[in-house]
Formats: sequence, structure tokens, C-alpha cells
Amino acid sequence: MITFSLSSVSRAAAALVLSGTTMLAAQAMEPQQQRGTFIKAEAPVSGGFVIKNEGGKRLLMLSRDFKTNDMAPDLKVAFSPSATPLAGSKPPAYPLKPGSYTVLAPLKASKGGQTYVIPASIDLSKQKSVLIWCRQFNATMAWAPIQPAK
Repeated sequence: MITFSLSSVSRAAAALVLSGTTMLAAQAMEPQQQRGTFIKAEAPVSGGFVIKNEGGKRLLMLSRDFKTNDMAPDLKVAFSPSATPLAGSKPPAYPLKPGSYTVLAPLKASKGGQTYVIPASIDLSKQKSVLIWCRQFNATMAWAPIQPAK
């Protein structure tokens, strides 16, 4: 017959509760999936994006129906700390002010699904929108506010 003291059972139970609480706190700290739908600026656009954690990496994934101007050169995927990044910009090009954005990567293709790894150097908590931007002509093709996924 095995006997346990009440104090050892209490300590074990407390450890289980504490480890469960720690796991829940860690999960709560992970950012939830985010999304957005692109809005036309310089060029017609369709589709959107999802930001999620997968395999220990933060990913920005453009939707399969993503499409923007295939004639625009030097397109970039960028983040803006503003939910309305074009508010101070004027058509037709919707230029961005220096320092008002962070380039993530060159756009891989003008249409279709594509995935970009978001480096740790980009603080997503400070980013409010995603842009498709032509660096050569400082023209914003499209933008999308970042929203929590439903």
C-alpha cells in the first residue's frame, strides 16, 4: 500500500495548477491571427491577407485571389503604423512619407497566394495596416487595415 502525505499531494496539485496557468498565460500572450482586405489606392486590387504564427514563425500570407497592377515596377509589401496610411496622401499616386512605413519584402508576384516571413525586428503590435507599394514611383497600389481574425 502506498501512502501520500497531504502536503505532498497539495504541492503536486499546486504545481499542476501553476503549470496550467503558465501555459494559458503563454497562449494568451501569443498574438491571435489577424487579417485584412485590400482597398484600392493607385490600382485596382482584389484579395487580402492573413497574419499568423506557424512553425515558430510569423507569416503574412496573401490570399489566392490577391491581384494588383501587373505593370507596376518595384512593388513592395510594407507595414504602416497608421490604420489610415493614405490620409495625408493625394491621388493619383498616394505617395508615402519617408519613415511612415516599414518594407517587409519585394512583392513576389502581382497575383495569387504568397507567403512572407515577418522578422522579429518588426513589432506587429505597432503596425496597423499592410501596403502594396511601388518604391520606384512612390505610389501606393493598395492598403488594408490589420484586424483581428474572426
